[in-house]
Amino acid sequence: MKRTRSEQGAESDQRENYYGGSVEPYGRKYSEFDSPSMEMLFNLAWTYDVLLGHLSRDLSRHNVSVSAFNVLMILQRTGGEGCRLNELSKLLVVSRANVTGLVDSLESRGLVERVAEEGDRRVRVAQITGAGEDLIASILPDYYAEVRRVCSGLSKMDKRELSGLLAKLRTSVRDSSTGRLVERKTRKTR
Repeated sequence: MKRTRSEQGAESDQRENYYGGSVEPYGRKYSEFDSPSMEMLFNLAWTYDVLLGHLSRDLSRHNVSVSAFNVLMILQRTGGEGCRLNELSKLLVVSRANVTGLVDSLESRGLVERVAEEGDRRVRVAQITGAGEDLIASILPDYYAEVRRVCSGLSKMDKRELSGLLAKLRTSVRDSSTGRLVERKTRKTR
């Protein structure tokens, strides 16, 4: 069932009220709580969810999921060499089983094929077919226009700054997962 814009807007308001009002009590209860970090985390997850939903609806007009679209884009970028399924799994950050299902589905539609890897006939790689190339070529103009439209509220400088901040966050997450504590240097203001 498709939701109207007002229903989607109401959902957004509901999330904002819920998350905005529900985090502060934890600050009083847990000394480790950092309100700006939690606010950023909620906003990041929420924005990802909204963006993914929007792009998913847009791609569904072409009968393609976001994951299937990403597989086709990766395979297209290999220049005909294809990609092992375990490599696809790492690039997509999904399980090997999920990649196998995606490739099976795309293969049944004639958009992808599995071929023996050059030099090792035991290894199979997924390659995009001519039909897959044609589908991507028909999707990309609308897709790029839609990405531009949804990002139009940000200036070029905003986009670069956000990209830089997200890269910084990824580094911080990686560092924290290896046990390194990264402390932010702050300037004292007078």
